Amino acid sequence: MSIVFRDAIVSGFDLGFGDRADGLIEISLLEHWRSVFTRAEVWNQPLYFHPYTGTLGYNDGYFLSGLIYSAWRLAFDPFVADTLTAFTYKTIGYAATLWLVRGILRWNWGAAILIASLATISNNMFVQSGHAQIQTLALLPLVASFAILAVRAESDRRRGALLWAASAAAFMGAWLLTAFYFAWFAIYFVVVLAGCWLGVAGLWHPAALRELAETHWRSSTVFAGVFAIAAIPFLRVYLPKVRETGGHDFILLYTVQPIDLFNVGERNLLWGWLIRGLDRVVQTQALPDGWFDGLAAGGEHITGFPLLTFALLCAAGWRVIHRRDGPRFARIFALAIAIGWALTLRFGPVSPWALVHDLVPGARGLRVVLRYQLFLVLPALLLMGIAFRDDLTRLWRRRPWIAGVIVALLVVEQLNAAQPTQLSRAAQLTAFAAVPPPPKDCASFYVVAARRGELHYGDALHSGLYPHNVDAMFLAEQWGVPTINGFSTFNPPDWNFAMPDALNYDARVIAYAQQHGLQHMCRLDMRDPVPWRQL
Repeated sequence: MSIVFRDAIVSGFDLGFGDRADGLIEISLLEHWRSVFTRAEVWNQPLYFHPYTGTLGYNDGYFLSGLIYSAWRLAFDPFVADTLTAFTYKTIGYAATLWLVRGILRWNWGAAILIASLATISNNMFVQSGHAQIQTLALLPLVASFAILAVRAESDRRRGALLWAASAAAFMGAWLLTAFYFAWFAIYFVVVLAGCWLGVAGLWHPAALRELAETHWRSSTVFAGVFAIAAIPFLRVYLPKVRETGGHDFILLYTVQPIDLFNVGERNLLWGWLIRGLDRVVQTQALPDGWFDGLAAGGEHITGFPLLTFALLCAAGWRVIHRRDGPRFARIFALAIAIGWALTLRFGPVSPWALVHDLVPGARGLRVVLRYQLFLVLPALLLMGIAFRDDLTRLWRRRPWIAGVIVALLVVEQLNAAQPTQLSRAAQLTAFAAVPPPPKDCASFYVVAARRGELHYGDALHSGLYPHNVDAMFLAEQWGVPTINGFSTFNPPDWNFAMPDALNYDARVIAYAQQHGLQHMCRLDMRDPVPWRQL
């Protein structure tokens, strides 16, 4: 926890994950859930993009995050509560991984602590932790544990099997309404795993499938039934928006290029020098297009595994798949990791993910396929444990200093000097405290500028998109007054509220208000002597 939250701790919990844009969007959605629980706000309609309904479906839902956040908000302001929400997820993830490895798989304590620690401080998850959805990967070891317990209990404790199956289904439904990316990745992995299991175990014949169904029909039926019910809120929120937006187009840039497999970023303590050197080569040499672009792009492409971890993962996969006398499920698990991962790869201008995007339900809801490598952190560590935990135990007994060096390297290569904590609590609270609430007769509002003399956010394009829109989202939840502004993964079809300094911005707003029959709308511009005006 000290490693992951070091910047927040050193700053006295002033700095939180995220930035001026994505961080405030996420906190606005968490504030929405707090409003749902405290003042009965409509659960699927945050107070932005007014007067559209069901606007929660334009972004991740953050349902479970909202539950955790609302509890912390009883004692803390929005920014500290947001950091403590991430802290809660990390705590759950660490404890759940210990339970999975030690309590469920019954490996030794050393393996459990090492895997839980590496999963918690993982380089790629830390660098990308400005995206709050990533914290929900803490649910993965919980769902996996429930599933394993359900299978084990089928033979002698049928009630227990049904309970664990129902628990896994309920968590999956809630996860979908919280962070679609990673819940979908979990379902995708299970589908690949099931396909590998049927193929390797020879269960794809009709007779074998019939026997399988007869053996597992109770828990399967309970899982399917509970999941169907638990997924209703998710489907109610997202299906209309999928029909409206069509989902994401396939973006080749955001698939996994070969260099992304071990792209840990230039500020990784152990391997940053390698990434910096490769980046200089990419910048100065005419290399084949589509193989090394990720280094120059940075950002979302920093999802790779540190070099020693990656090498051990490849060796573990090879060893488990080719070991004929080992546990069959270990081979199936390794094959599922390899096949599922291979489908995300890009080779020059070609990626097999194009087929997944077009053929698999829900895949159009994904834009950054690279994030699948974040999902793979725990499966990869478990595969390494399957292959090497006995070897490491023997080495620890015979040559403890060599084993200690290996463990230390595995830990150190996860450390990164990047600073994903860019959102200053003090700066945001000061800025929002200066904004007077809207006049009482304002039924809705829009923002030209919510701050005086603010520096640009990034380049001109992003500065024209984010600051006024995300400020409006946050302020709307604080006041309980809807805003036509907002910015999300998807926006309403006639959203046209970028570039607030353009001469035609107010004209665009008036046209929107007329189109939707809005009355008593107010205009906020903190740069004016009188910030509030009514249209």
